[in-house]
Amino acid sequence: MKSIRTRLFVSFFAIIILCIGLAAYNYFSVSTMNQKTDDMVSEELTVLLEYDSLKYNIAQSIALARGYVLYGESSYRDDYDIYSVEYDLTERKLSAMKIKEVEGLLGETKKWRDMINEKVFIPYENGNADLAKHNLQTYVQPAARGLMDQVEQLSKDRERHIVSTGNDVVNYGESTNIAGLVVAAIAVILGTIISIYTSVVIARPVKNVANRMKAISNGELQAEPIKTKLKDEIGQLVTAVNDMNDNLRGMVKQMSVVSDHVTGQSEELTQYADEVMAGSQQIAVTMEELSRGAEDQASSSTLLIEKMSNFSQEIMQVAIKGDDIKEQSQGMLTLTNDGSAYMETSIQQMNSIHEKMKQSHTMVVGLDNKTNEITKLVNVIQEIAGQTNLLALNAAIEAARAGEHGKGFAVVADEVRKLAEQVGKSVAEITVIVKDIQTESKQVVQSLDDGYQSVEEGTAQIQTTGETFNELKRKIDEISTQFESMSSSLYGVLDDTREISGAVEGIAAVAEESAAGVEQVSATAQQSSSSMEEVSKSAKQLEENAGELNTLIQQFKLK
Repeated sequence: MKSIRTRLFVSFFAIIILCIGLAAYNYFSVSTMNQKTDDMVSEELTVLLEYDSLKYNIAQSIALARGYVLYGESSYRDDYDIYSVEYDLTERKLSAMKIKEVEGLLGETKKWRDMINEKVFIPYENGNADLAKHNLQTYVQPAARGLMDQVEQLSKDRERHIVSTGNDVVNYGESTNIAGLVVAAIAVILGTIISIYTSVVIARPVKNVANRMKAISNGELQAEPIKTKLKDEIGQLVTAVNDMNDNLRGMVKQMSVVSDHVTGQSEELTQYADEVMAGSQQIAVTMEELSRGAEDQASSSTLLIEKMSNFSQEIMQVAIKGDDIKEQSQGMLTLTNDGSAYMETSIQQMNSIHEKMKQSHTMVVGLDNKTNEITKLVNVIQEIAGQTNLLALNAAIEAARAGEHGKGFAVVADEVRKLAEQVGKSVAEITVIVKDIQTESKQVVQSLDDGYQSVEEGTAQIQTTGETFNELKRKIDEISTQFESMSSSLYGVLDDTREISGAVEGIAAVAEESAAGVEQVSATAQQSSSSMEEVSKSAKQLEENAGELNTLIQQFKLK
């Protein structure tokens, strides 16, 4: 036999396990997605930007070296030195990242810059401009194109790696969303089943018991027993209510019979008292009539004693059954208190589920905020790419103005423009990936909102059931109070009956003394008259008590 506590505990424990599992899975998934996103932002994009910076540095350096050799202006050499310093910074950053394919490229770039100094700048500054131009076109420019091609290839590889990482994040987010939706759906279904179970298996029998107790408190005892197949505390409560209704109906029926019997006995007692008093008055007329009256009185008193004894025993049985019903009502009150305590525990467990769902919702909202930050960073990169494209356009315009001398610079400007377009394309792809992540995050937030609403509905249903238990407890308290009042009235009737029995025994003693001798007839007649007055008063009191008992019994409906 499973108790209500065990059933509710197992059901809500299953929901708690599902919610904990969902929270743990979401936490792990969000942490993994955050880690991958941070890696993509802090490492992959940084490396890609450094590649672009290196390629741009090489292009600018070869352009400045060409301008210095062609025009001989020192500003080109000064700008070249500035880019050399920037190259050193880029070289240190890339070296710190410890990327194997970059180490060889940095060595070749270092040799290329040394080649510019040895084969271009030194011959030019020594007055051999033709040799410097020849070396620039023969050795330096081809080497620069080779280096830029290597950097371009590394950039493409890095872009493909970023796209692959983004796809992994999206796929992982989709699997996380599906798993979260499945677990949330299971939690919603299980919560709905528990609510229906609580309404059908617990609330309905409790409502039936409450209605039956209300009917009993109104005196309606004719209803059929409540049917139930439950073997737990609710079943015990229903059985106890049925037993109480049957016992109370039987007791009221017996009380009705006893009340009618008491009424008849009181009328007979009054009649006997009148007859005895009439006999006492006739004592002075004739001794024979006194003797007959004494004999009749003794006979009537003996019969009355027997009837009063039977009546006292019946009253005692009714009082004992009243005590039994009182104990049963106390047992019902104890069961109701236990049910209220179990229901309070269930309410606390639903509040715990409520908090777990709220924490999961907060974590997913945090993930959505992270993706917004990534979007801001991608916008910054896109602005940089746009500015680079604008600079390339300006450079192309300047090269066109320079005519034949600006063709080499135009080539560099075109390369810079292509590089800016490639960066813009990569940024657009990253933007699409980030938007997909944001869309999936919003779906997860919506799913958690639905689960959160279902848990709130389950909490309201449990609280309603707890209020029903409290109402049932109040009704049982009222019935227990009525039984205590009835028991007190029965014991009062029993005391009155004992007083009447004592008075009847006095009458019998008087009758025996009257029969003992005529000499004491006068004294006996006076004593008999006095005793019969007491009997008459007691009979009237008994009749009044019987009337009150009948009034109480009329409040109950037995058919």
